[in-house]
Amino acid sequence: MSDSRQTAFARECDLIMKGGITSGIVYPLAITEIAKAFRLRSIGGTSAGAIAAAAAAAAELGRQRYQHGELNNDPGGFAEIERLPAHLCMPAAEGRGTKLLALFKPRSSLRTLFDTFIAILESKGRSPGARVFAPLKVMLMRHKPTALIGALLAGGPLWWVAINSASMLVWLWVLLFAALGSLVAVLGRMAIAALRELPANGFGLCSGMPAAEDKAPHEALTAWLTHYLDRLSGQHEYCAGQTDAIECGRPLTFGDLRRHGIDLQMMTTCLSMARPFRLPFRDDDKVRENNQFHFRQEEFAKLFPQPVVAWMSAHQRPGDDRGDGYLRLPLPDDLPVIVAVRMSLSFPLLLSAVPLHAVDYRKAEKKLERCWFTDGGISSNFPIHFFDAALPRRPTFGLDLGPTDGADAQRVRFPRNNGDARLAYWRRFPQTGLPALRGFLALLSNVAKDWNHETLSLMPGFRDRIGLIQLTREEGGLNLTMPTERIERLTRYGREAGQQFVLRFGDPQHWQAGAQASPMNWENHQIIRLRLQLASVAEQLQSLERACRELHGSEQDYQRFFSVDAKRYSYPFKGLSDLQQDPDTGLYRTQAGLAQAMLGKLREIAQMIEQHPDSHPVIGAPKPTPELKLRPRL
Repeated sequence: MSDSRQTAFARECDLIMKGGITSGIVYPLAITEIAKAFRLRSIGGTSAGAIAAAAAAAAELGRQRYQHGELNNDPGGFAEIERLPAHLCMPAAEGRGTKLLALFKPRSSLRTLFDTFIAILESKGRSPGARVFAPLKVMLMRHKPTALIGALLAGGPLWWVAINSASMLVWLWVLLFAALGSLVAVLGRMAIAALRELPANGFGLCSGMPAAEDKAPHEALTAWLTHYLDRLSGQHEYCAGQTDAIECGRPLTFGDLRRHGIDLQMMTTCLSMARPFRLPFRDDDKVRENNQFHFRQEEFAKLFPQPVVAWMSAHQRPGDDRGDGYLRLPLPDDLPVIVAVRMSLSFPLLLSAVPLHAVDYRKAEKKLERCWFTDGGISSNFPIHFFDAALPRRPTFGLDLGPTDGADAQRVRFPRNNGDARLAYWRRFPQTGLPALRGFLALLSNVAKDWNHETLSLMPGFRDRIGLIQLTREEGGLNLTMPTERIERLTRYGREAGQQFVLRFGDPQHWQAGAQASPMNWENHQIIRLRLQLASVAEQLQSLERACRELHGSEQDYQRFFSVDAKRYSYPFKGLSDLQQDPDTGLYRTQAGLAQAMLGKLREIAQMIEQHPDSHPVIGAPKPTPELKLRPRL
């Protein structure tokens, strides 16, 4: 190994993964490579990224439990994650496609809609005629009586004319009407079923749970994932000694993770409130979100396994029972991880949304109403802001997914130097015909929901810790029927990304043989964040000083909030009658005294910076310099 390699490296890391439905197949090998060199501390994601984040957190918990002697047997969680892609490529138990496809089990009344959707996916890359015929075949074959009635009605009296005519033109005319009638009738029946059944099924084709008659119930997404997380973390062995049946069958909770220093977070979107939420809901001195939400057993029984619902019912947050069927959502530590994951990955129309209940206090009638929670990717598909701090104690890796036109063979991209990755990746689309319109509308939607993390990902201090995996339209996304070779290719991209994180930020003993040190390492990241923080704080303090100086002596002077009369204002400081320090301890005796001293010290720092214009912290700092702004806690 070269002596030029960095002298400082990280032994712990945080990890954030972007949503992308089946694109998440890139994450398992990335996680296992990273876990070889780092202990995972804070892990986050959205949608499919939430599944990967939960699996990584569960595997890390299993590792920590075993190392601390809490388990007799090593769950081998990361090895289990490494085998996941191969498992998903195996044939489904019921014989319909792979286990990846089997995760999505539609409601029986929506089976035709689901199979039509799958036929469209499977016809990608075929001729235009084949792409049209494949879904038509499914629809017509599933609704033969409806198609026949539509054909007879559409032909009407023309059938009698055709039977008594030898003209081929008449027959072609009648058959054309019959075909159109069949199609309209079938589409009408499917539309009626969709309008009736989709809302009844939480606006999704699949609930995530198996039907009562399902021959392979363990393959349904939520049932499988619940068991999978328990297996990765060693949950069953850990809880086996409990005498209470509910405690013995306890699902993996956020409290289990926190007790071993693992912070798992994910995003969801509340359509009813038109805003994103971070899961688990916060319940602390700064944010109290959890207390407003309730759930109903009969609704959750359709979405989660019985032990999960039983645990939640037995561990409601403290409070009085309503007695009307509404149960209080458990405290954050008691919330099962699977519930948060399911709320994050409710991809619209594919997976049912999750209903909670809350009170709209703007209305006169204070009653609980249903709130629909759906895919977190609608509002924050790549929450790279998770776990950020003024100065990082460990690196936060981001695994990003983006499009490629296939022209470049390099699919895994990391910045080569500090000047790289400053420019945005272009999204190109056809300029004529229907593809142009489709591409234009698709990009409108993507920019509306992704602009925040896209701009954040280009900032210094962010871009050097993000690995971008570029995928074609056939790789990941909604492609539930990807062949084995494509899945294997995607997992290789993930492994390469994981190895790059280890090379750049990890212990050299975990590097691949022959790997060369990268200048984009942990020390480089630390100095970038230090320079950015000082530059941003300097600009913020100068803005504060300008406001205080400009309003000094006027009726709007900020110092008036430290007078005794300030008690009449909103949110007054405590102790306005005593702003002095204790002569013995040197400490301020009241909140108001400390606050006034803080403001004075901040102004002193701003004035000091003004006295050194040629040495301003922003000079030579990485570009673009970020600005410090107040923003909601999400």
